[in-house]
Amino acid sequence: MRIFKKFVITIFFLLAPLSSFAQDPNCVIDDNISDQILAQVDRKNPEAIRGLRNCFKFDHQLMMKAAIIDPTQFQFAADVLQGDENFVHRLIKVSPAALEYASAKLRSNGSFMERATYISRDSLQFAAPVLTDNKIFMRQMITIDSRNYKFASERLKELTEFAEIAFKDDGLLLEFAPIKIRSDKNLVRIATHSNESAIKFASDEMKKEKEFQFAPEKLSDVNIAELEKFLQKNYTIAEKQKNLGFSVTGKAKKFPKQQIIDRNYVTKWQGDLRLSDETINRDLHLIAADSRNYPILWKRDFRKYPELIKKIENFLANHNVDQSAIDSLLTTYFWKIKNNPTTFAFNLYLLRDSNDVDFGPEFSDVTSLTAIVQKQKNKWAMTVVEVVFDSEIKTDVGYLNGHKKYILWDLYKLNKLDKSPKLIFKVEDRFKEYFEIFEEQVGGKYKMIHHFDPSF
Repeated sequence: MRIFKKFVITIFFLLAPLSSFAQDPNCVIDDNISDQILAQVDRKNPEAIRGLRNCFKFDHQLMMKAAIIDPTQFQFAADVLQGDENFVHRLIKVSPAALEYASAKLRSNGSFMERATYISRDSLQFAAPVLTDNKIFMRQMITIDSRNYKFASERLKELTEFAEIAFKDDGLLLEFAPIKIRSDKNLVRIATHSNESAIKFASDEMKKEKEFQFAPEKLSDVNIAELEKFLQKNYTIAEKQKNLGFSVTGKAKKFPKQQIIDRNYVTKWQGDLRLSDETINRDLHLIAADSRNYPILWKRDFRKYPELIKKIENFLANHNVDQSAIDSLLTTYFWKIKNNPTTFAFNLYLLRDSNDVDFGPEFSDVTSLTAIVQKQKNKWAMTVVEVVFDSEIKTDVGYLNGHKKYILWDLYKLNKLDKSPKLIFKVEDRFKEYFEIFEEQVGGKYKMIHHFDPSF
């Protein structure tokens, strides 16, 4: 029987015209055949899906798993799946790049593409031209998220109204504007008021204007060699066992008092046995394992800062995170970075079981927001370090906590007079840990200035 199955899977990739097999009643898709097809997908075999009988290309579960492994394979799925709104929506929660291969009709659907942007902010890059040139639709999308200005048609980018909406929120979007907009004095003024660095994207004529003669953009004063020595000395230890390299230690070693909240979000791996082809496999999935009956929700932790709560809620809601997920988030850490102006860094997190059986047990529903916020007059400026919008994440035991995470590890000052500490984030990635350093910029925003991997 096993030899026969191997023979069947082999001839799948050799058959010529396939359309006559669309409704083949003898098309058998069991776990063994599915695993062999997916193994071909994993090996980047260009015929893995294209060379199959059409009846396979109609199989929801097989096409879902194939597109998760390699999004480009979705272009060979049955047309009915490429145009299935529910199927594509589920798929891009895990594999946003697969949206490129959805049907043109679906990518022309304003309601669907709006929901797609709530999963992946750059979804409009795959929208049909008829949609990115739709004035009503793009005005709405730029209002929801100024970043969508990047994806508007050149005709709409030239509209003063659209540029104003975008630049008031993020002046650096001037980079994507046509020359007509980059030469408009009032629009350049709006962009530079939002972020002085936007002047580098203005027209040469505007750069010569006296009112735009800003001081040169401040370069980081951090000595990278000294920073790396500091990180290696204070936050890493050499493993004694051969070939294990370095591990990270010493959380908040230098600035323990900056931690207002530091809580573990307790998870554990749970295994289920599965019988397949006369072998027993163990399917592991990550679950929340907090034993507290009444966990402290994030809004209670942030209760002294109602405007900040509102900003975070609006940010998540505008990206289609459901209210129950927002309300259920827990604070894993909340640090005060400095008092003047008030600056915090935090992570909000929620792990739930996946509700989509086609994804398999290794997927979990995750919502996570890691951010740095600074109070500027009467509003909060927020730098998003990492975010997961109520999405299906493939968890893996290769990660320390199931998937990639950013954890605020400590602060770094150049000297005692340094009033703006740098933030040291430990990143838990697949099979390794490393550091990313963030530094304050003009206007209360932060950006990463260095990546340091202690294993090198």
